[in-house]
Amino acid sequence: DRGAVRVHAGGQPAIELIVKRAATADAVATAEMATRVIDGFLPTLPPSMSAVIYDRQAELIDERIELLVENGLAGLAIVLAVLFIFLNARAALWVAAGIPTAMFAALALAWLLGLSLNMVSLIAIIMAIGLVVDDSIMVAEHIDMRARLGEDAAQAADRGLRRMAAPILGSSLTTIAAFLPVAFVGGATGQAFRDIPIVIVLTLAASSVECFLILPAHMRNALAASAASADRAHASVRTRFDDGFHRFREGPFRRAVRGALTRRYLVLSSAVGLLIVSAGLVASGRVGFTFFPSIEANQAFANLRMVPGTSRAETLEHLFRIERNAYAAADSFGATAAVTTTLVFSGAERYAGGLRGLGHQASDTKGTVVVELVGSERREMRTDAFLRTWREHIGLIPGADALSIRTPEDGPPGRDIDVRLSGDDLDDLKVAAERIKVLLKSYPGVSAVSDDLAHGRPELQLRVGPAGRALGFDATRAGNQIRSALEGSIATRFSRGGEEVAVRVRRKADADGIGGVYLFGPDGTEVALESVVTATPSLGRDVIRRERGAREVSVTAEVDEATTTDNAVITALLRDGVAEIAAEAGLEQRFAGRAEEQRETFEGLEISATVALAGMFLIMAWVFGSYARPLAVLSVVPFGFIGAAWGHYLTGFDFTILSVAGLIGLSGIVVNDAIVFITAVAERDRSGATAEKAVEDAACDRLRAVLLTSVTTIGGLLPICFETSLQVQSLIPIALTMVAGLSTTTVLVLFVLPAILQVGGDVRRLATGGLRMSGERRLT
Repeated sequence: DRGAVRVHAGGQPAIELIVKRAATADAVATAEMATRVIDGFLPTLPPSMSAVIYDRQAELIDERIELLVENGLAGLAIVLAVLFIFLNARAALWVAAGIPTAMFAALALAWLLGLSLNMVSLIAIIMAIGLVVDDSIMVAEHIDMRARLGEDAAQAADRGLRRMAAPILGSSLTTIAAFLPVAFVGGATGQAFRDIPIVIVLTLAASSVECFLILPAHMRNALAASAASADRAHASVRTRFDDGFHRFREGPFRRAVRGALTRRYLVLSSAVGLLIVSAGLVASGRVGFTFFPSIEANQAFANLRMVPGTSRAETLEHLFRIERNAYAAADSFGATAAVTTTLVFSGAERYAGGLRGLGHQASDTKGTVVVELVGSERREMRTDAFLRTWREHIGLIPGADALSIRTPEDGPPGRDIDVRLSGDDLDDLKVAAERIKVLLKSYPGVSAVSDDLAHGRPELQLRVGPAGRALGFDATRAGNQIRSALEGSIATRFSRGGEEVAVRVRRKADADGIGGVYLFGPDGTEVALESVVTATPSLGRDVIRRERGAREVSVTAEVDEATTTDNAVITALLRDGVAEIAAEAGLEQRFAGRAEEQRETFEGLEISATVALAGMFLIMAWVFGSYARPLAVLSVVPFGFIGAAWGHYLTGFDFTILSVAGLIGLSGIVVNDAIVFITAVAERDRSGATAEKAVEDAACDRLRAVLLTSVTTIGGLLPICFETSLQVQSLIPIALTMVAGLSTTTVLVLFVLPAILQVGGDVRRLATGGLRMSGERRLT
């Protein structure tokens, strides 16, 4: 069938069968089922036929899940090691037992909500490993501290839980308040990552139940058993560690806190200055921003569009040439075997998951070459480098209207760069699109520049001239008669053999096309076509797209992330006058594709962050019974950006949308530590200690708990930061944000927050003194 899309594999005709699954089906189970069917079908093929299975997405899913599970187990081992170092062995055991308890409970709740196990939910579980033990650590550490101060096991467990109930509940609720609004971010990106906040919220809820209802009883038994074996415990490594930690806390650390309180303005100004410098790293571009980093692809497409009038055979010849250049490009890396499968489609463009053509009618001028590479972990050649070399080998193709070489879309929908122009005049749209294409081609790292307002086949535009109108012709009369002359008209219908037969009469085709056609005027006069209409040769349009009622053209391009970023290219376009180009032609211009998705996502995140901060403020106001102390806690939140910015800068990673999500989650963890610290300050205020002494003692008393909560969270995520697999590189920024951010905010909570509290006390004393003096003046 000449009008059908044709597929070639290895130069031979082929058929492609795409197996898809329902949205709710298990990807791995579906792949296994398909493999069993295919394995049973292959032996039935004749010897002259063969079958190749390619683009196995289920294998990638298996690899990524396996990598995340390995990293999660490594993080769990680090968390357990930290617990056994800082806590009594039996206490550490029961705190650690809360991890699987909370995890299994959260997974059961997630199953009830219809969530699935995937890369996003797995990264959420890994993040939660460190978070779920935070509450248990604070309760266990406080109970253990009371036991060391001489209380018996039952009293320590009961009083410790009562004392920590409010701050623990507050810290859990603030973390939930930080994560939960992210689940309501709209757009495709928000929906893709909504599993992260949901899984973490479910895990924290389960952890809080375990912490309040189960852990205290276990701690009571653990402390009683430890007291019975006190003699053996004194000789243990654990006791020597406690002695060393006590000396550090009461010596160097207490002196450092006292110095921070004495030089509080220097400490605070230094922190603010470091925050400004960190923001400068991102604003100056030293730390780039990529909305969503691409995962190393194992497949590539070369979509070719020839100029109108090109024959199918000529297009196919160029496609075969592109296919040969793919092997040559791989061979230049010394990795010919890296290309495992190639398919050639003639008649339509092909992208991941299907064809894109003109309805059901194939186009002679369109085609695609699909290249399948071996797994990214089994080859040294990187996909981006292969694409660049492939383009160089292809070079210029005579008669090519557009050639796009790219990988399948992953992450958010839309092209890297998508400039939309809308207006009424197609010629103005095309001219403006060409000018923007010239701009895009001048930027390094930008490729596959094209627009979707392609010229179609040659055509004649017919208009009724003045002479024709004088003879009584209009567009309708002339058009109907021309159509009848070229396509024919049904003269009569009759029945034959139970079927209706239509008799169509039309003019005999000749080489002159519409030459020699005569039209009949209103009075029956026969007039030559040339006397009625004027014919103007032109090129038609294959497709004219409309958006919001206006004609629209899309100028698209791909960005090489190793060279530049989407945002950098958009910034360059705005700088170089893309808006002015549209305005000069009387057109409207906007950015679509990933830029539009990015805008919608950040608008949602702004709302989520506002709701999260408001929720955390209200929760802390309830816990502290004050509106001033929550402000002191929230003032520490922005400083978490310091560690995140420097972490990305030193490791060479760009900020991504996951980094932003990590910052929101980081704010909840920072608030947790700050709540526990300020609760301890409030206790000492009530006991009559001076303001400075209360802050100093609280910092020393809560040092172990703050370090434990931070180090366990860092330990849970640390293995991902050092993961070298290309399949999970896109997930590293969220782990890096929380690890580097927590490393910084731990210091901030222990030193900067005390300085902020003291500065706040200075302001209150100054205000009180000023009011008193003002009142005295009025009395006099």
